Amino acid sequence: MLLSDIDNMNEKFTSDDSNCAWADGLASLWDDVNRHGYALTTDQALGLPPEFTPNFREAYFNGHYLRHDEGDLPRDRERARDVILYEWDDDGLHVEEYETIVITDRSGIKGPRLHNRIEILADRGARDLVERLLALVPPNRRQTKGTFGVNFFRTFNDVVTKPHRDEEEFIIIYVLHRDGDGAETYLYQDDLGADEQEYLSPVLKHQLNRGDLIIFEDKAFLHEATPLISPPSGKSMRDALVCSVDYRTTYLDAVRLEPPQHHA
Repeated sequence: MLLSDIDNMNEKFTSDDSNCAWADGLASLWDDVNRHGYALTTDQALGLPPEFTPNFREAYFNGHYLRHDEGDLPRDRERARDVILYEWDDDGLHVEEYETIVITDRSGIKGPRLHNRIEILADRGARDLVERLLALVPPNRRQTKGTFGVNFFRTFNDVVTKPHRDEEEFIIIYVLHRDGDGAETYLYQDDLGADEQEYLSPVLKHQLNRGDLIIFEDKAFLHEATPLISPPSGKSMRDALVCSVDYRTTYLDAVRLEPPQHHA
């Protein structure tokens, strides 16, 4: 299965040497995910051109798309969201915009929530990114059909409020920019049944810099990030995509509750 999947990736991503290296390196990344529950990589290893990350950030991480929603934590976080429907078949991966982005009973917030939506698949580069991110999931762990949440997060002080799970299958974090220090990602293994206040020593402590990515199995770890540390001459800020390979119960098999519409 791995060899055939690599062949498919090589056929799709053949425009330059970086794409070929990305396709050839997938087996090693999948092995890390299967063996350890997580893997680290970079935008360059994904085969993205050097200009992609700054251009993508300029296009979407701005006041036109990002906003702070009432009740969202951390209190100064700005965000936007998209949800992609994907399907793997013998012809490869197919993606399209899902019908809704409403999410219910997550992050300690009861009821349905509706954030600002960015339908990114109309952007050819963003569609390519989505396909590359979904390809990080090992073939033996893929759902035939599912949804993929794409969250645009801009944080200024606290990145998260506490160690937590997102209650999805896999999480992918892609850092596009950071001003200041801190924001170290921690993964705590929780195979002994400890609750969220009694987590074990971290199995990973890693600062994600611009262009860095991590994929991990959500149920295997509690995860968090330390607060940002402001640079001497300015204000701290981090722009990141936090993506989720969702369980079917999140959207496909969920009972839909639509919140009131709020217009910016």
